[in-house]
Amino acid sequence: MSAPAANVSAPSTSAPNVSRASVHGALLAVQLAFASLSVAGRILVRDLDPLALALCRLAGAGVVLVALHHLRPTDAAPMTWRDRLAVAGCAALGIFGNQALFLTGLRYTTATHATLLVATIPIFTALVGMIVFVLFPRAGVGEPARGGVLAGITIAVIGVVTLVLPDAIAPDADAGVDAWWGDLLVTANSLLYAIYLVLIRRYATKHGSLPVVAWGFTCGALLCLPLGGPALLEDAPTLTSESWMLVLYVVLVCTVFTYLANAWALRHAEPSIVATYIFVQPIVAAALAWVFLHEVPSPRLAIAGVLVALGVGLVVRTDAASRASAQAKAMPDGVSEPPAAR
Repeated sequence: MSAPAANVSAPSTSAPNVSRASVHGALLAVQLAFASLSVAGRILVRDLDPLALALCRLAGAGVVLVALHHLRPTDAAPMTWRDRLAVAGCAALGIFGNQALFLTGLRYTTATHATLLVATIPIFTALVGMIVFVLFPRAGVGEPARGGVLAGITIAVIGVVTLVLPDAIAPDADAGVDAWWGDLLVTANSLLYAIYLVLIRRYATKHGSLPVVAWGFTCGALLCLPLGGPALLEDAPTLTSESWMLVLYVVLVCTVFTYLANAWALRHAEPSIVATYIFVQPIVAAALAWVFLHEVPSPRLAIAGVLVALGVGLVVRTDAASRASAQAKAMPDGVSEPPAAR
């Protein structure tokens, strides 16, 4: 996936004190790794089938996460088979489907387009949460509609349309005639991952984030095996040692490291602070794509980027204000919440 599953818990009040520099350094490193995924993936899918790369990423990260889960057992309730099946269903959307769409989209679109579209995940998450809340009000999933969120979604959608629609009407020869198709696949990837985040929250809260994600990656790898396995067997003999090193980088840095570092940062910082760092991704990805892929950002990309950033920022700000208000109401009089790193 383009982004690891988020730890749904708030900053832990019992976690040891850490410096603000350490938290922000971890968050910045996570975004740098995320941004480099689009560039590394774009390079790899030239010679490696996207589903084969998805299998490498899911299986490799799954092995590491399962090992970490067994080395660091939690006190959370163990998953029942009913919950395991539910998490497997979520993984079919947000892990296997997410990876398949993102990496296949990278074969057709540019790394800068892909990273900008991935940045819309908070937008889709808010939208899905509102829809689920309206359709299933008693399920305890999702959140009610708020004016700031609706405005942010509208602005971000205009940004996405600004980016994708012109290529669909009149394909750009520099970007490729199928760039619009790749953009749609990456957008669909963001939507699937947003659905996953909304649905997986209850299971991550109940059983702990690491066990749920480890099981999800395992299921995702098994789902990918029938399609990615034959493709990997066909393409593997032709890959160079440099390509295999890049695959290893995607697995260990862009997947395992980002998940662990993001989860650690969420223990010491407010979710709104963590979410704000998503704005770093498109900037870093554009710089890396310019250096390694010779992609030159277009004025249309800049306009779309500003609109998406405004939309995401408005959604994150509204969500942070809503959570702060809810926490203040839940606190006893005279009791304040411990400060988080900022």
